[in-house]
Amino acid sequence: MKITPITSAALAVLLSWTTSICNADSKQSLKIKINPENFNASRADIEAVCRSAGDQLMKQMEGLPALTVQVSRGQHGPIALFKRGKEGEYLVKLATEKTFWAQYAYQFSHEICHVLCGYENDYRGNLWFEESLCETASLYCLRAMSREWRNTPPYGNWRSYSPALFDYADNIQKGRNDYIEILRIGLPVYYRKHAAHLSDNPTDRKKNGAIALVLLTLLERNPEHWNAIRWLNSSPSPEGETFLQYLTKWHRAVPEKHTDFVEDTASLFGISLPELP
Repeated sequence: MKITPITSAALAVLLSWTTSICNADSKQSLKIKINPENFNASRADIEAVCRSAGDQLMKQMEGLPALTVQVSRGQHGPIALFKRGKEGEYLVKLATEKTFWAQYAYQFSHEICHVLCGYENDYRGNLWFEESLCETASLYCLRAMSREWRNTPPYGNWRSYSPALFDYADNIQKGRNDYIEILRIGLPVYYRKHAAHLSDNPTDRKKNGAIALVLLTLLERNPEHWNAIRWLNSSPSPEGETFLQYLTKWHRAVPEKHTDFVEDTASLFGISLPELP
């Protein structure tokens, strides 16, 4: 029997089709449960916004195991709790209300990124980097949602809200004044200058938010590497772990197709990683 060799064009189509199937499966891996109490908005609408935000990251995941996120109203800022629900679901609290959809999206994107990073209650010295990635996710998802909602919003009458999503992200970016310092002195110098502060204050949005703008450029250019964050906390961080050790651990844990991305990320901070064994 004669076997016809597959052409490069046919192979490209096959790979594209396979990737789209994987992406579709990963989007279906996320189950969102909404407790609408105190949001003053409908359960269906809140879920639609959170789903749209989460899907911007889910579509870049491959082989993601099923996960459930329970969303409820928080009183002290948005947070992903370390404690799990009765059925193992992740517990996320959002500090927003009514129909401030951009704020819902901004907060949910940040918290679902922590979930995908495999956040752990361990040494916090390098938590600022995860916070920077999650802040990047918020901006990335808002901007991607804005583009998507121009044509395919969750509801037809939400199409006009597309510019508001982009404007929300834009206003946040304009408020990251430390980004000017990064542009002036470079991220490696900025990181060394503020490393101790970042280690002690991982949720300082002024600083990790500015770093997020650098990471945003990298991940908007190569969105498929969002999948790499799933190995960020592949093992617990011991007390005193350095940023170099943290990145090296990530570099060794990710699938091979993401190793260059981790190296590129490290180089943004002026860090050269050891060769893989």
